[in-house]
Amino acid sequence: MVNIVEEINLMKPTKPLFSVLIANYNNGKYLEECLSSIMAQTCSNWEIVLVDDASTDDSKNIYRKFAADKRIKIITNVKNKGCGYTKRKCVEIAQGDICGFVDADDAIVEDALELLIRYHGENPDVSIVYSTHYICDENLKPQKVADYVGKIPCGVKSWSIARPVISHFASFKRSKYLATKGISPIYHKAVDKDLYYKLEYTGPVLFINKPLYYYRHHLNSISLNQNAFVAYQYELLAKAMVILRNNISKSVLKQTPYSDSELTKGILRVALRQSKDGHLYLAFKLILQSLYFGPITSMKLMLKAFIDTI
Repeated sequence: MVNIVEEINLMKPTKPLFSVLIANYNNGKYLEECLSSIMAQTCSNWEIVLVDDASTDDSKNIYRKFAADKRIKIITNVKNKGCGYTKRKCVEIAQGDICGFVDADDAIVEDALELLIRYHGENPDVSIVYSTHYICDENLKPQKVADYVGKIPCGVKSWSIARPVISHFASFKRSKYLATKGISPIYHKAVDKDLYYKLEYTGPVLFINKPLYYYRHHLNSISLNQNAFVAYQYELLAKAMVILRNNISKSVLKQTPYSDSELTKGILRVALRQSKDGHLYLAFKLILQSLYFGPITSMKLMLKAFIDTI
């Protein structure tokens, strides 16, 4: 016979599992601070899925410090595969009802997971629940709250406007993710944009106007400094792909702040990078897709790229 205490425990609903997803490549310098911020959460029902993209730094030494915690899964790519491939793998391994990426060089506030789980539970139809974040220096000391993150207007998709944007800390229901084609492995930067744009078509998004994430600015960041221009090209590619996937008309496209020429340039620059990496079929496919946004511009840019390589 089940006693009263056991009956109460059986009736009590379990909290959803939150999968904290980390794609790490040579961020051993900051990784321990990142993992410690997750260990310090007020919510304990979480797992960490960390996929190492063949790091060459001292990341392995940090992994050893946390190896005893069974809630932490660490998987290593045999060779460097890039951010898109690695983040996609994170979600494939995750078991949580709710997922959220934390970059290996960043951290989260102590009640971040508790709040995100609560808002997801109160809003079952919502696909993404996201917050704003602290912009920090290299030592993770907050300098200001990001002014470019905010509530996306009702009836508007974030890809179609310049600001506000969906950003850290963005969490999503895994069931909603499984309704998409998933993160594209071709993205080496702007992987989060590819993810958000796909998830927006599976349900509404919800903004929490509170910083739940510490976003570290440092010289080796994959989306800042010298990497910012390349990241923007991948972001333009992500915007172009959502237009193609959803058969968005030219009339709707004219209402966005992005011109045909700008989107075409973004696609072709990524195509050029893919061809240099030996991915010729993918580069050719991207070139064909660029023709939708402006065949004349596309042909001119391809010709210029060819001349520049002579």
